[in-house]
Amino acid sequence: MFEPKFSYTPKIVNELAAIERLYGQLLGEKLIPSLALRLSEENQILATHHSTSIEGNPLSPRDVTNIILGDQIPVTKSEKEVKNYFAVLNRIAVLSKERAPITLGLTLELHGALMQGLEKQDPGKFRNGSVFVGHKTKTEIVVKHNPPYHTTLEIKKALQELYDWLSTGDDLHPLIKAGIMHHQFAYLHPFFDGNGRLARILTTYYLLLQNYEVVKFFILDDFYDIDSQMYSDVLHSADRGNETEWMEYFLEGIAFSLQGAMARINDLKNKNLEGIKGEKRVLVSSREEEVLEIVLDKKAIRTSDIQEALSVTRQQAHALLHSLVKKGILDKFGKTKTSYYKLVQKKEG
Repeated sequence: MFEPKFSYTPKIVNELAAIERLYGQLLGEKLIPSLALRLSEENQILATHHSTSIEGNPLSPRDVTNIILGDQIPVTKSEKEVKNYFAVLNRIAVLSKERAPITLGLTLELHGALMQGLEKQDPGKFRNGSVFVGHKTKTEIVVKHNPPYHTTLEIKKALQELYDWLSTGDDLHPLIKAGIMHHQFAYLHPFFDGNGRLARILTTYYLLLQNYEVVKFFILDDFYDIDSQMYSDVLHSADRGNETEWMEYFLEGIAFSLQGAMARINDLKNKNLEGIKGEKRVLVSSREEEVLEIVLDKKAIRTSDIQEALSVTRQQAHALLHSLVKKGILDKFGKTKTSYYKLVQKKEG
């Protein structure tokens, strides 16, 4: 049975307290749905940019935004990485609502989606062979991390032990468990490629299952991207068997991300001040909020999607969508039964 080793230092205790305070402030923000959706969409794009940037993707935040929100088919490896990561973020948002547990099968599914069209080995399969984390110089190969197992059977066994530990009820704070899982997944290095991105995806997903609204309110990856070399060094410091230094860094990163989220919320509120004052305030019913949640998941919806998701008639679904169009939150495309709806995109300039 997997059993982690770490110590509760004053820094860990203080960071946990800061995180809970900041997260409580976030939950207390009464954002109108249109602003909440805008924040969530921006966070998804930022998470995609930072997590792929950590692994060397050269695309700028603007490039990432254009690729994600545009309709063009990704051509280069960098563009495919971005498209895939964004798709997986959306996938785990849906899975979290279904309360799907973290399993070996889910790990393979997410890796397959993350690496689709990116690697020669079949994506979605645990490696069966040796691999190391490091780099080549002109004179030598510098090995930073040599994973403990190199056969599929050993990897599956170790990963299952980690997931069994993760699902057991104990007194450990879920943020502590999330950090330990993050490191252990990277330590086991179950695939030939994509391990870092998937470690961050699974950490995000675990926190979603623990009712932390990651992505909707904040992201994990911006702190790591400030100094990706430090992130790697501190992460692999736990390879020696003690998670304490890594846990201090991991929790510091979450507190940093929450502070950034509060700053983005204040910025959004200031930019949209005129739109939420007085008569211009967008009033959205609870039923319309449910529609907006579906739009956020699917990006584009038809009347039939609302019928099915909310168990309403076609007329009721149409009325909800028409109301959101009138309020300037949704745009309608097309004039026939095949018409669809998307969030209004704010024009720059």
